[in-house]
Order: sequence, then C-alpha cells, then structure tokens
Amino acid sequence: MSNVTPLDPKKRIEAALRPASPGDAQAAVAVLAKALPILPSIQDPPAFRTIMADFLRPYPADVLIAAVNQAIQNFEHMPSIHEMLELCESLVEPLRRLERAKCERQREAAGRTADAEREAQRAAEDEARRHANIKWLRGVEERACKRLDDAAPLPGDVALADSISNLLVSRAGNRISWLAALAEGERWAAKYCRLMALAQRTRQAIEQGRIAWEECLAIAKLISRDEAAARSAVEQAEARAARPQYELPPPESFWNALYRIRKKCGIDVPRSKDPDAVATAAETAKHLTALAGLADVRKILDRQVQEAWASKPHLTLTRPEPAGEQ
Repeated sequence: MSNVTPLDPKKRIEAALRPASPGDAQAAVAVLAKALPILPSIQDPPAFRTIMADFLRPYPADVLIAAVNQAIQNFEHMPSIHEMLELCESLVEPLRRLERAKCERQREAAGRTADAEREAQRAAEDEARRHANIKWLRGVEERACKRLDDAAPLPGDVALADSISNLLVSRAGNRISWLAALAEGERWAAKYCRLMALAQRTRQAIEQGRIAWEECLAIAKLISRDEAAARSAVEQAEARAARPQYELPPPESFWNALYRIRKKCGIDVPRSKDPDAVATAAETAKHLTALAGLADVRKILDRQVQEAWASKPHLTLTRPEPAGEQ
C-alpha cells in the first residue's frame, strides 16, 4: 500500500463519477436483495434484480455502495427501482457539482490563457510595428541629412515631430505627407520637422513637471518666432529635475500656438485657428463696437436737438438770398 500514488484531486472527482461496471451493479443489487426481503408484489424477483442492476449501472460504484447502505438502514423491504434511483441521484449530485465547478474553472483558466496569448500576440505585433516605424523614420532622417546638409533636422527630430504631428498636412489646398517631402529634401518640411520636434520636447517637459504651463506656452509661441532662442529655452527646461508632483498636460493654448508653426512653414491653417486672422477679427470687433457706441451718441444728440427746437416755436429758418439779388 505504501507504493500507491494518491490520485490528483481533479482525477479523483473523475474517478468518483466513472460509471460502475455491470458486475459492480449486480453485486450492489445482490447485497440489497440479501439484506432486505423483496415485496410479495414482485412476481419475478430475478428479473426485478436484473432490471434494477441495469438502471443502476450509470452510477459510480461508490454511489451504489452508499445507496445500498442507506436503503438497508431506512427500508424494511427492498426498495423499488424508482426509490433506488432517487437515492443514487441524491448521492451523486454533490459529485456532479464538483465536476461542474472544476469544468468551469478549467474554462476560465483556458479563457485567461487564451486572452494572455492574444495580448502577448498583440504586444509582439505592436512592438514589431514600432521597430519598423523607428527604422523607417531613421531612413527618412538619413535621406534628409544627405539632401539638406545644415538645414536638415537634428538627430532624433524626425521621431519627435512624428509623435506630435499628423502625417498629412495641407499646402495650397493639397494634402501631402510632410515625411515624404522631407525625404525628398524639401526645406519647408525640414523646418517643420525641426520646429515640431521642439514643440514635442516642450510638451514632454511639462508632462514631466520640469516647467509650468506659463513657460510651456511661452516656449510654444517662441518656436515660430525664434528657433535658436526656443531651442535654448527647451534645453534649459530639459536640464531641470523632473517633478512628478507637477506633471501636467499642455494647456489648450499650447496646441493653438502650434498653428503658428504650421503657418510659418507654409502649411494651410484653418481661419478659425490662424493667429493673424484671429487678431484681425478682434480688432474689427473692437472697431465695430466703437462705431456702435458712436451711433448711440448720435441718436442722443439728434434727440436733444429736436427737443430744443420744439421748445422754441418762434424761431424760423429763412433761406439766404444769393449775393447781388435784391
């Protein structure tokens, strides 16, 4: 007995639910018939025992043994087939619940495994795409450096600009890829890449808590006016220690300031986002407001003149005669 390996709990449940052999079912019925007398109403006891054994065969041997023991304790006569089936059902149901719970756990575990595999597959695909994109951006940067020399973006600028800018931009109403234009050596695309890279570095500085939003906005506005000064300001910001407690997203005005970069590089800007158009609209609004105020003053003066004239009915106006006429 010391060499017997105990069954795994999961396998133990499977074994406990395994149907009894024909011999086990017949033996259980024989024990039952030996312990309890068959009712006189049973006309063919051997056939009765055979039929009962056939009905009990789907149940496990342990269940049959337990059912026989309960029947011997609780019945004065050999129970009917229906009564034995009820006993067996009451005894086998807990085992079935355990089996259902085990199957449910297995399904959940299989589902978690499948989800983990799908997530790992997605992560691997994302990583492969990321590496492919990095390789492609490096190729664009290398081609731009060969074509543009000193006007080319700085190392890393292409990846930075790509992370903050859409791939397609509009120039003179045409949608084009600024990266493709950069690879072809177009200077406006190189300038756009350099400036947008500075914008992304500014964005990273505020997200890391290195600068406050006021400085973030000031640098964003400076980028389109003075690239060298903006680059110096960004480098100073990056030299500061990161402060996680001050991490913030860029303000909305930061994103509006990027339209100045687009306009500086000859990229179409919606009129609602054009800083010059907005300033002109503001001045126009002020002028119209002033005119409206003057109109109100004119109405007041007209009303005062009419009231004064009405209060002096003896005054009349005469048309002066031309010189030389008598």
